[in-house]
Amino acid sequence: MSEYIYDASLEDEHTRLHALEAILDPGSIRVLETIGVEKSWRCLEVGGGGGSIAYWLSQHANNVVATDLDTRFLERVPASNIEVRKHNVVTEPLEEDTYDLVHSRDVLEHIPEREAVLDKMVAALKPGGWLVAEDVDFMGALRREVFGEKSDLTLLDARMWEAAITAMKARGVDPEYGRRLPWRLSARGLLDIGGDVRGSFVGRGATAGMRLHELSLQQLRPLVVSTGIPEGDIDRLLEAVRGGEYMGLGPIHVAAWGRKPA
Repeated sequence: MSEYIYDASLEDEHTRLHALEAILDPGSIRVLETIGVEKSWRCLEVGGGGGSIAYWLSQHANNVVATDLDTRFLERVPASNIEVRKHNVVTEPLEEDTYDLVHSRDVLEHIPEREAVLDKMVAALKPGGWLVAEDVDFMGALRREVFGEKSDLTLLDARMWEAAITAMKARGVDPEYGRRLPWRLSARGLLDIGGDVRGSFVGRGATAGMRLHELSLQQLRPLVVSTGIPEGDIDRLLEAVRGGEYMGLGPIHVAAWGRKPA
């Protein structure tokens, strides 16, 4: 099992997750609205993180189960119809034929056993239930030079992400898993396959995107340094991000959904 690349024990991780939610929630909610979550549904949120999607589901369905390895942030969500479970989706089972909706976001990409976990998520669906999985595609982060100005900061940022992705791969992360999702769902016999491809952010200064950029780079710093990137280069990029000197571009996110045959 991979070592999760972000340290959930840090309070800054809650801040990072909030920034991520601010960027990704509108697209996730749009997908869930497309599916059409019903009040009678029982929903499962795998890897609930900061809890924003679990909370949204709790407002639209009668029952929500939200799981994570670290449930501190989920336990703060103010909803009485959310059952919070400390759960390892790799090593522990999920109830089969139980849920009308199973949702995950930025989970499968981190897990070397992702195909087996995806099998569990499909098996957890009731006949006719929907699976929605969302994951990142980091490859755009390596092509900063094709966007906008080809500056020293742009190329430095690309080099940082290339180093981070190299270290991620060594820990079992698949940085391109988002683009594979529609085909992985189809291979499991799901019907009515759909997909949504969206950028996460383009921004400068005091925006959620750049706050996420800063906090992610801070957390990934040991991985980046381990690949030979000088500490001074990291400090230079962080200073540019914080000061609004650098305009960042976030990676692509892909959502895919499908329905289990009735």
